[in-house]
Amino acid sequence: MPRRNAEHMAAQRERILRAVFECIAERGVERTSIADIRRRAGLSAGALYVHFSNKDEMVAEALRYGSMTEATLPDSWPEFLKVASSLRSQLGFDIATVARIRLHMHAESVRPGPLHDLHRPILERNLDLLAERLAHLAHRGEIRLKMSPRQTAVSISALIDGALFIGLATDRPLKELEPEIQAALACLVEVPPAPRARRGTAETPQPSPKSPPPRPAGRPPAPDPAR
Repeated sequence: MPRRNAEHMAAQRERILRAVFECIAERGVERTSIADIRRRAGLSAGALYVHFSNKDEMVAEALRYGSMTEATLPDSWPEFLKVASSLRSQLGFDIATVARIRLHMHAESVRPGPLHDLHRPILERNLDLLAERLAHLAHRGEIRLKMSPRQTAVSISALIDGALFIGLATDRPLKELEPEIQAALACLVEVPPAPRARRGTAETPQPSPKSPPPRPAGRPPAPDPAR
């Protein structure tokens, strides 16, 4: 009888989700079937149905997997800028695969249907978290927003998706887009200059009076000419 301890089941679920990602990256959501996922995962149909009731549940879990959380958002603007523009591998996939998965999910969730209903609350939650963090950074004085936090969050998401689409459509290495994305993100906010210390606010330290050098032992002190 196959093992069904927690570690084994978690590893099997991860294996299924990776197969879902790979199939979506290659075929898109609509053209991916349960049979495709089963073959890619190397599992029986029965093993798949232990974890998920149908394909929609698998896609929903894939949408949630690696989604934005409050803990994953940087707490300073320089770090936020660095992370938002970083096109590195994620979830064990190269960035081109991650980009294809992301764009397939977005494109195919536009049409009314189960995927649209699954994707909308996740996307809304991600935008809310992003807007809250931007508002926090603005309140702390690290940045000045040119739009509302929500509008800025939508602009950031659209900018990144647009850059990924252009990179894939033109066969451009996605890593080359990082400095361009970072420069574009920096245009969405203003970074106030660091405060400068005002003159005269701090006392200029006075040099301490120097003590006379020690007199050599056995030599009498020099006579005082004033006496």
